Amino acid sequence: MKIFLKTFLLIIIFFQPNNVFSEFKTIKKKAKITKSEIIFPIPKNLSNCQTKMYVSPETNFVNPVLKVEAPSGYGLDDRFNHAQNKFENFSFPCGGGNVEACEYVKKVILDWAKSNAAQRTGPSDGEGRHWNDTLTVNLYIASPMMAAYSFAKQVIVIPENEDKTIKDWFKKIVKKNEHLMYEYSNYKSGSGAVGVPKRAHNHALSSAMSHMQLGILLNDNKLFRKAFKNFEAAIKYQRKDGSMPIETRRGGRAMFYQARAMNALAVIAILAENQGHNIWDYEYKGKNYHNIVKFFIDFTENNEIVFKYAKSMKHPGPAKNYKKQDLNSRSSSNWGWLYAYVSRFPDHENVQRLKQWSKNKSNLNSYQWDIVHHYLNIGKRPFGSASWTVVEPNCHFTK
Repeated sequence: MKIFLKTFLLIIIFFQPNNVFSEFKTIKKKAKITKSEIIFPIPKNLSNCQTKMYVSPETNFVNPVLKVEAPSGYGLDDRFNHAQNKFENFSFPCGGGNVEACEYVKKVILDWAKSNAAQRTGPSDGEGRHWNDTLTVNLYIASPMMAAYSFAKQVIVIPENEDKTIKDWFKKIVKKNEHLMYEYSNYKSGSGAVGVPKRAHNHALSSAMSHMQLGILLNDNKLFRKAFKNFEAAIKYQRKDGSMPIETRRGGRAMFYQARAMNALAVIAILAENQGHNIWDYEYKGKNYHNIVKFFIDFTENNEIVFKYAKSMKHPGPAKNYKKQDLNSRSSSNWGWLYAYVSRFPDHENVQRLKQWSKNKSNLNSYQWDIVHHYLNIGKRPFGSASWTVVEPNCHFTK
């Protein structure tokens, strides 16, 4: 009997990764939208959500910004970031079911659509300003506005002609700003990410989030499924230690960019989950999302583990010292993924490790303090903004 049980357990362990891989392949090719127009459902339990408006629509205008003019060097077009920040005054409570907020969300998006806003005027190639223009639109406008529009559709009735105007504009800006999603070339020597496909880049993942949401709004299964190839590439081409080669080569912002990619992967997994498909457990040769999370937690305990990658200093932006990692302690862009992860995998060894740290905080370093702060904040205080998370994580990421 004991021999039989041991054999049975070995068979389960041996075949499980193959089954997960096979399941993912099926999802990648055949997954269908089961809840058209529902990008993130408004939760039944709103205790973690902002439900009230704290500013007046009459004095807090979100005026259309017509053309994208990001710098050719490092950075995005901050006018769109400012617009997103204002828009969140209404999109957050709309995501909590506030009718008045949803009415104004619809009004803002309709104004932007009728104005043909967010036109990209820069170069069409993959260099310089093109990178910054496309990310500006996907990050600050397309993703958050589509998610907010989905909230509004769940709360208020929107006339058919207005719905068409808005969706046509979404189609235009999402497809116009596709970047690296369908790129099948790999990074070459001297890049710090040799052999890694460019479709695993955080810009590609941001574009993939937009495409996936558009697919849900339009009930377009093919468009919905396109993001799975980017998710697969990011998981498949992580290093064995869980570091992401494209992101961790970036000097003092190595972990800053790893966190952004982790957020994007979490969003893609949640969007799939909201349509009834589990890709969280996708694994390739022992590499999975858990492993990426482990590297991040390992880094918080010993930040030197990223130095050997970060010293490549590829496009570090303002963070020139790779030995001092730039992580904003309160930004959802760095920590939003944790809210999704902990609430889905509370018993995983990664989460249990944080739980142990939270019981004795006296010996924690500053990075550990930050991650424990967010671990303890899950289900409590909401974030003030959400760009790489699309929506407010405490409300819409947690289960």
